[in-house]
Amino acid sequence: MSDRAKALINLATQRNKVPSVADIFHFKYNINKLLCLALSSKLRSSRLAIKELESKNIEGKCIKIIKSQKEAYAAIQFHTDLYVESMSNISQIIHPYTQGNRIQTQQSAMFEMNTTLSNLEQVIEACQIKDTYQLFRKSKNQLADVVAVIPLWHDLVTEQLNSLQLEQQTREWFCRFLLPLTYWEQALRKTKYAPQRSFIKQQIDFTKAFSSQMAEQLAKQEKEALKNKALFLTAKFQRASSQVEGRNGVLSQINHNQKGFDETRLKVMTVIHNFDTRRMDGTTPAQRLFGNKMTFEPLFEYIIKNINELPRPRKRKIKL
Repeated sequence: MSDRAKALINLATQRNKVPSVADIFHFKYNINKLLCLALSSKLRSSRLAIKELESKNIEGKCIKIIKSQKEAYAAIQFHTDLYVESMSNISQIIHPYTQGNRIQTQQSAMFEMNTTLSNLEQVIEACQIKDTYQLFRKSKNQLADVVAVIPLWHDLVTEQLNSLQLEQQTREWFCRFLLPLTYWEQALRKTKYAPQRSFIKQQIDFTKAFSSQMAEQLAKQEKEALKNKALFLTAKFQRASSQVEGRNGVLSQINHNQKGFDETRLKVMTVIHNFDTRRMDGTTPAQRLFGNKMTFEPLFEYIIKNINELPRPRKRKIKL
C-alpha cells in the first residue's frame, strides 16, 4: 500500500515479490486538487457577476443577460454537486462489501469506478477546467491498483478460513454476519464525514438483520476466538497508507538533517531530549541523572510560564 512512487512499487513487485496497491487518499487528492478550488472559484465569480448585473439593472435593460448568467451559475452548481457526489461514491465503492451487504468484486468495483470517473470527466469538460498537470489522468492510471486491494483481501479471508476448518454453518455465519458487521463497525469508528457515516450505519443495520441462532449455539471461547479473527482480518483491509505517513515524514526530515544542524536547533533538541523524552517508567534523562537532588517542572508548563510577548509583525513600507 503506497502512493505510486516508482521506488516503492519496485520494492514491492521486484524485490519482495508482492502486489503493490495504490493509496485511495492520493487517488482522490489529485482529483480534489484539480476540481475543488476551480469549481469554488467559478461559483464565486458567477455569483459576483450576477450581483453586479442586478445592481446596474436600474431600467431593466440587463434582464436577458442576468437570466443567462443565472443559468450559467445553475450549471456550475449542478456540476459541483455532481463532483461532490462522485467523490463520496469513490469512498463507498472501495470496501470489501457493497450496499445490501453483498461481497464487492473487482469487476463490479472497476465498473462503478469507471462510471464515477466518467461523471468527473463530464464536470471537467462542462466547466472548462484546464488540467495543466494531468492530475486526472494520473488518478485514472491508478484505478486498477486502487481496486486491487479488494480481491487480495477476499483471498486472505478464504485462506484464513480454510486454515480454521470450520463447520459449514459456522463458516456461513462468520462470512455473512460476523465479519461484515465487524468490518462496518471498525469503518464507522474511523469515519467522520456525515454522509459516509450514514451509509455505514445503514450497512450495520442491514447486517444485524441477518443475525441467527448460530451465535447462541457456539461456545463462549469459540465465539471469542472468531471475533478476534474477524478483527484481525478487518485490520488487514487498508485503503490508505496514512499509518506510515508519519514515518515517511520522519525519514524525509532525517534526509534533510544530513545537511547539518544550526546551533539554535541543537540547543532545542538537547533540551527536549534531556527534559521531555521519557522511558516506560515516566522518568526523563535529567531525573535519572540528578535523582532526588533536583526536581524539574514539566517542560511544556515551564515554557508556557516563561514565554515572552511575541514580537509584532514587521510593518511594510508603503510606496508613495
